[in-house]
Amino acid sequence: MLEGFDEFLNPLLLFGTLSVIGGSGVLFTKYSSFNPFVTLLLSVLIGAAAYFVIYHFLVIPLANAETSTSISMADLEGQIGEVITTVPANGMGEVFIESPSGSRNESAKSFDEKEIKQGTRIVVVQVSTDAVYVSALDDEF
Repeated sequence: MLEGFDEFLNPLLLFGTLSVIGGSGVLFTKYSSFNPFVTLLLSVLIGAAAYFVIYHFLVIPLANAETSTSISMADLEGQIGEVITTVPANGMGEVFIESPSGSRNESAKSFDEKEIKQGTRIVVVQVSTDAVYVSALDDEF
């Protein structure tokens, strides 16, 4: 496939342009005395102008926009959470981590290789590609 051709077939651009061409064709047919060929030509020209306006004011800004407001996995280190599925000493469980940008569930392993029961508050010590390593949080300060 040609480089950049998929951007040409963007549904937002195609349907927006076709809507403008159709709408201007209907308006020229109803409110002007142009012959059908001139009406078609003017509608296509207006549609081409709409294509470039849509591309520059909608498609490009949306493509450059931030796609997610959630935090990255690396940002989880040091976060406080709660065990929702018991984390065995040498296995995997699940933890619930809340943050200002939203909450999430993550697969978890015990950093200290000790069982951490459901409902226990934890702290994320380390993040790997398959799970977060957690330790039970001691509230005795």
